[in-house]
Amino acid sequence: MNFAWLPICMALWLLKSQSFAGADPVNPQCNNYCVELLNPLMGHLQQLQQLSDSNAELKDTANTREMAIKDLQSQLTVAERELDSKEDVLAAQADKIKYQSEVLQLKEDTINKLTEKLSEVKAKFDVAGRQLSSNDAKIKDLTKQLSIQVEQIKDQRELVAKVNTLTEKENKLESRLASALSEIKVQEDVVDKKDALIKKQNADITTSKKEINGLSYKLKSISEELNEVTDDLLKSNGTDRCPSGGLGGIYKVKPRGLKHFAVPCNATGWMTIQRRFNGSVDFARSWQEYKNGFGNINGEFFLGLEKIHQMTAAVPHELYIKIGMFYGSTSYIHYDNFQIGSESESYALKSLGASEGPAGDSLSYNLNDKFSTYDRDNDKARGNCAVDHAGGWWYKACCISTLNGKYYSDGIKKDGPQGIQWGTWQNYNYNVSLTASEMMIRPKKV
Repeated sequence: MNFAWLPICMALWLLKSQSFAGADPVNPQCNNYCVELLNPLMGHLQQLQQLSDSNAELKDTANTREMAIKDLQSQLTVAERELDSKEDVLAAQADKIKYQSEVLQLKEDTINKLTEKLSEVKAKFDVAGRQLSSNDAKIKDLTKQLSIQVEQIKDQRELVAKVNTLTEKENKLESRLASALSEIKVQEDVVDKKDALIKKQNADITTSKKEINGLSYKLKSISEELNEVTDDLLKSNGTDRCPSGGLGGIYKVKPRGLKHFAVPCNATGWMTIQRRFNGSVDFARSWQEYKNGFGNINGEFFLGLEKIHQMTAAVPHELYIKIGMFYGSTSYIHYDNFQIGSESESYALKSLGASEGPAGDSLSYNLNDKFSTYDRDNDKARGNCAVDHAGGWWYKACCISTLNGKYYSDGIKKDGPQGIQWGTWQNYNYNVSLTASEMMIRPKKV
């Protein structure tokens, strides 16, 4: 309520009252009186005006808050409705989860049953595997595949399809198992028949062996007698060396301390003790093989350290070496006093004498060195030179020559062992491998 007009109304009312009473309107005392009379009233009216203004402000504030409360109530109503809707959704989801859990439980039960069934099938296959040795690898492979498939099934949504596949395989395998068992029966019958036949053949073989042993004993006796006669003839004829001045070829010789043996000889009396030209013989041999000799005297071979020792120890010998490269170039070297030690001395290279020839001297480096093989390491290297060169030789640490190294048909060393080497002739280029070598000896002329 607005009280601003009350002081004016009161002032007009007083003036009018005095006018009617005959008072002098211009009397100052009246004016002062009126003022004194109106001042308290005006002050009161001002207070009323202030109270009225405050009341209006409070009403506005109340109206604003009332509107805010209504808005909040509206929002609360909406939220309650949404909460009810979400609770309904959660309830529906809970029901769905419960249903899915029941479905998963049913699937797990099915899986357990199928797993038990697969275990039974695996047991059957184990029995079949013991009976079918020829099919054992296949059955084990199938069992392994089944085990791998069972272990790899992790996604339950795909498990049913895989189990169905395994069930089909199980049926097929059971069918194959039945067929295999039938085949076993047939094979067992065949085996029984073959066993009877084998027993008969074994009996015949035993009889034949007895006859062969008797003949072998007679043949051995005859051979020993023939060897003794041959040794006596060679000894009486003095054939302890290759003939000189005759035709080249294979001759039997009987050096002192040895039984007779065949050896290649040339027309000038040189006896070949080592020869290589096509790589047909592997020279990575044991100590015993180098001692006794190996290879084919008509092709590549090594005569044997024991024979060479006995001959060079009995009579001074010369050594003549011929070597060749892939593209056809050849050379030679001659030593005038060649001798090697006994086995107790590890067949050491005891003497070479003076050397002469365009190939150059690559063997004196190993003078007094012992012979080494892959199973008898006599060299002075940290490793095994015979292994590094794939052949036995007189090694130090290791060598600048070896005629028993790895054979490379194209004359080029590949990754792997060292090749056939004669360093002074190949300019010490050990990537070049010789493709031909021949070592020959003959008694020294005095």
